[in-house]
Amino acid sequence: MKKTRNTRQRGVILDILRESREHPTAETIYREARRALPNISLGTVYRNLNFLRDQGALREIRPSEGGSSRFDGADVPHAHFHCVHCNALLDIPLPTAMENLGFDDERISSVSLVDLHVVGSCSGCAGETS
Repeated sequence: MKKTRNTRQRGVILDILRESREHPTAETIYREARRALPNISLGTVYRNLNFLRDQGALREIRPSEGGSSRFDGADVPHAHFHCVHCNALLDIPLPTAMENLGFDDERISSVSLVDLHVVGSCSGCAGETS
């Protein structure tokens, strides 16, 4: 694997993600990063987000229907709940059974990640959808 250097831009982006529990979009990260790095470009943010995702340092969460990808820098395994009405994206614990999956399927050699994305209505929107 090609050795890469840690850049100040990557450090700032990771700090923003690890301090946020809001699952920001690239545009939100860009606006926040400009406070520390006024000359950073949106393209640089996207390139670094893609690099960090590919390295396993963050997760990209793609909405089920349209909308911008959101990013998560939390290093504790968890699932996500996405409200289809208000677009809230919440961290939820993985069900215990999901943590120790045993597959009895000859087509699967190994599992390296379980990425559970639950879609529905949050408690704030439940009354509005009835």
